[in-house]
Amino acid sequence: MNNLLENILKDTLVLAKSLDLFDEFRVPGKDYNIIACQSSEELIKKYPNIYVDEVAQAQRTYSTSKRLLEMLQDPLVIKKYLNCNYIWAYQAYSWTNDLKYLGKRVFSIDYYLYLKLQNKLIQRKLLIEKSSLNNDYSYLKNNLITSYKVLKTKIFQKQKIEYKELKNTYNGDFVLCASNSNGGEGVFKISNFNQYEDALRSIDSPVIRTEKFVKKGIPLNQIAFIMSNGIVVKYKPSVQIIKSIHQDNKMEYAGCDFSCEHYLRDDLDTLENITKLTDSIGKILFKMGYRGTFGCDYLAMDNDIHFIELNPRYQASTLIPNLHLGNDDLLAPHILHILGFVDFSIEQFPALKEYACEKQFINFTNKKKPIGFLNVYDTKTLNIRKPIKTVKIGQGISKGYLLFSEPMIKSPYYPTKLRNSL
Repeated sequence: MNNLLENILKDTLVLAKSLDLFDEFRVPGKDYNIIACQSSEELIKKYPNIYVDEVAQAQRTYSTSKRLLEMLQDPLVIKKYLNCNYIWAYQAYSWTNDLKYLGKRVFSIDYYLYLKLQNKLIQRKLLIEKSSLNNDYSYLKNNLITSYKVLKTKIFQKQKIEYKELKNTYNGDFVLCASNSNGGEGVFKISNFNQYEDALRSIDSPVIRTEKFVKKGIPLNQIAFIMSNGIVVKYKPSVQIIKSIHQDNKMEYAGCDFSCEHYLRDDLDTLENITKLTDSIGKILFKMGYRGTFGCDYLAMDNDIHFIELNPRYQASTLIPNLHLGNDDLLAPHILHILGFVDFSIEQFPALKEYACEKQFINFTNKKKPIGFLNVYDTKTLNIRKPIKTVKIGQGISKGYLLFSEPMIKSPYYPTKLRNSL
């Protein structure tokens, strides 16, 4: 491993939502400096000395930001971990900037930039404005404008537009989205008036977005990394598995499948076009001061690709590339994220040149490892990675996840039946 990276990794505290996101994590010659909120039974056995909050609390909840902050104020955690000079964070929180006052170097985007980009209502408008300033981004600009028209995007004050008007506009089902959402929280497929009213009651943002629901559309996501020198490195896109989990018409993230070619026509052209869009978005974000990992959601409709939204954070889908690349000296997710915040020359990492091209993505999948995963919310499913036995699982929270090595989902939207029975 490069000496620069090896020394940084030895001196880094990793703040992780799930220990499983670091299944193949390697820190040469030193114990792991990781504190995680969650873990599976398999991973806690593999790394018994890593601090996992749900083990200490004997309970799994949704809370992440609050618990990480409380852990950082625990005297035992402070004594053991806060001697590290670097802090790796998978997402920006209101308190991550505070750590800089302790002299720490934080591998996370600025919290206030995160808040700006997290607003789903203004992302496309912001990217259109930025892409209009440079002809190099004309492909992105045209895609964003076309997507706005094709999806019939509307942004309006909640309760301002009547359901009947929206039904006529979309001539069928449509999607209603809150201003902020993670994992599909605040995103609903609307088929009737009662669903519309229920969704409005569930959303607390005063302004909402609606768009056309595309029955045969394939939801895709691409993970990317913005280097400190402006290079944008992209992973192969994945199909997003969207499922109703906690509410009949709620569009929630349930997992991913990196075997895109199984679902797409002209798969190489589609994947290259997505990668070109992600590359342009990354370069715009770089000029705004963004560094490290981000993700973009798209919708594939026949041969067309439409940008849906930007995710300014580490994503759950990163589990799969980490299983393939976690011990890679350069292309592992945690390494590429760090390189967003560390000054380096391209001569130190010549392999990055290959992946710097706008249409080039890292195709990491192989038959020996999983190509996707599916969250499991019932206890009947066998052969899944389950939470630690001593941990109480809160209601409505994932009870583990199924890793799979061949395409299983018949339809990425609301899958009701898997090819291989669970």
